[in-house]
Amino acid sequence: MEPPTIAPRPSWAPDDGPAAKWIKGPMDLAAWKRSLAHRDYLDFLHRVNDAVAGKKTSQWVPQSPGVQKVMSMLEVIKGYTDKHPPEAEMQQRYGNKAYRKWYAELTENAKELINDVLEEVENDGAAAMLEPYLLDSFGNQTRIDYGSGHEAAFIILLLCFEKIGLFTPEDLPAVGLMIFGEYLRACRHLQRLYKMEPAGSHGVYSLDDYQFVPFLWGSSQLIGSNFDPNNYPQPEKVQDHDMESLFLEAITYINDTKTGPFYEHSNQLWNISAVPNWDKINSGLFKMYEAEVLLKFPVVQHFLFCKYFQLTPVPDEN
Repeated sequence: MEPPTIAPRPSWAPDDGPAAKWIKGPMDLAAWKRSLAHRDYLDFLHRVNDAVAGKKTSQWVPQSPGVQKVMSMLEVIKGYTDKHPPEAEMQQRYGNKAYRKWYAELTENAKELINDVLEEVENDGAAAMLEPYLLDSFGNQTRIDYGSGHEAAFIILLLCFEKIGLFTPEDLPAVGLMIFGEYLRACRHLQRLYKMEPAGSHGVYSLDDYQFVPFLWGSSQLIGSNFDPNNYPQPEKVQDHDMESLFLEAITYINDTKTGPFYEHSNQLWNISAVPNWDKINSGLFKMYEAEVLLKFPVVQHFLFCKYFQLTPVPDEN
């Protein structure tokens, strides 16, 4: 029996073109785990997590011109749905084909949208490189589905924006609360309007059909708050507090879109509510995210890499 072949690690050049896929098989997960991209992604997650700790979604945070430009971009993207109402499809539970028309408009305008965001910073023609991240952030036009890999594409886009110089460390609270919050609302609008299918859902035993990071950063927001974790499975105790945290806003969305007892349709979240404090929930969710998202080949095979998000190994410090 011949030993399995190991895919060669890709080489990178600073003048690489548009972001592209490089994880071709499970053997490439080792290269991903020791890469600059993996390190930078986790570092960005932790830095935003720290920046939003104890802050309410509704509270004022500084808004730089870069933050405002990304917010405007999201508003434009969400507005495309006004031109593409759902088509009448009585036989399909998931996947309204009008989504593909919406996606076609996003595709047509993606490069210009990114150029508008980056017009005030030196970006060396980055729009063409980053365009695939924007397109991948809102689902798959063929399957009409959305999942944690698409969510990750948007986070990578934000990380690339930071590396280009659009954001400073002072912007991170707004990145987590305002930009990511508005992105989530745009995605939920698409999910409901076009009946998008969850991508790779594990059903009742997954954290959520579509998202993960709002629970991560949202639990950080609740650290030190008076909202007890064992209260969030009770809709009547969440409805007056959902704008305090991305976590609670996500719970409200689940309650609005699912029927039956919470412990039945969201068993993992039900179990997590027994954890005594938000610090432990937050640290536990980081471990869960890495294990269930960042180290799962079905998810990371779709990740895109570019000169701002490189699969090259972290340099040896010795």
